[in-house]
Amino acid sequence: MNVADNKPDKNAGRRSGRPTREQAERITEHIIDVATRLFLETSFEATSIDLIAAEARISKQTFYARFASKDVLFAAVIRTGVSNLLLPVAGEPDRAGPIDMTLIRIGVDLSRRALGAAAIALNRLIASEAHQFPELALAYHESSVRVRDLLAGIFSNAIRDGQIRSTDPDFLAEQFQYAVIDGPARTLVLRGRITNSEKDLRERVTAAVRLFLDGCRDDPPPRP
Repeated sequence: MNVADNKPDKNAGRRSGRPTREQAERITEHIIDVATRLFLETSFEATSIDLIAAEARISKQTFYARFASKDVLFAAVIRTGVSNLLLPVAGEPDRAGPIDMTLIRIGVDLSRRALGAAAIALNRLIASEAHQFPELALAYHESSVRVRDLLAGIFSNAIRDGQIRSTDPDFLAEQFQYAVIDGPARTLVLRGRITNSEKDLRERVTAAVRLFLDGCRDDPPPRP
């Protein structure tokens, strides 16, 4: 899903006969994309199924064949948005490389995503509807756990290789996630600063990673 560029597919919902599995998946994704744009532009309450169907250029029958209700569609929108916008694209951690570079790479990726306009809009949408959809907290929790598991694996490798002293990798992952990613992102958002330059972002993450790792080493290496 691309929240920032949700151009309707004019052919979606206009195919004659029974759609293929691939076509059906594209129509479902198209509905989610259109609904995401409408929810973010207005609100959940202000967005009707009639409006979603009209914007997506599908029939209500096509809509209900995929989503039992607007609530079900909203849950799909949130889960898709959280997965696409708030999870890292770090891939398999570099087991042979220094932990500094690995954490900087992941920290920059996560920070860039967390401060993007689409992620901010998604955060606001979730906050505004969380009272009505408590399961949204679960979607956020699941994404946070996945990031934490990735980080814990990186710290486990570094402990095994002697790069940092032995301690609980899950605890390190939790503290790193807040200190380097969640905390600074929340502070910048509250101050009204949504984006940073790539240079400033990388410098901040690099400094935070090095400060964090200095606390994990018995003898921190000298800085060049």
